[in-house]
Amino acid sequence: MEIKHKLEPWMKIALYATAVMNIIGSFTFIPYFASLRAQFKLPDAHPLYFWILAAWILAFGFCYLWMAISSRRDRIFVTIGAVGKLSFFAIIAAFVAAGDLPILTLGAGSGDLLFGIVFLIWLARSRDE
Repeated sequence: MEIKHKLEPWMKIALYATAVMNIIGSFTFIPYFASLRAQFKLPDAHPLYFWILAAWILAFGFCYLWMAISSRRDRIFVTIGAVGKLSFFAIIAAFVAAGDLPILTLGAGSGDLLFGIVFLIWLARSRDE
């Protein structure tokens, strides 16, 4: 079965890159790796919350990878991904602005901001297809 509308090469690259970022980034939230969270000044929480975050970040990473490999265009998934990435950055930024987290913590969400914007650009360019 041939895919009628394959992903643009730049979007495949973005999906591969965000897949790697998510898969590696999921380890940041595994409770045993507190030193990784400490590098970005992320606050501590109950291990249950960290395991949930790690699992979902990892799952999204594998979904981004599958979308890149299969070259399938999935606007709903990219929309959810953009919302998730931009909201993660926005929540961190709000806590930094309120003085509850140091500015260094923005580094934990900078990749999400970048890929969230890339996803919005792709969504805007592919809306007529």
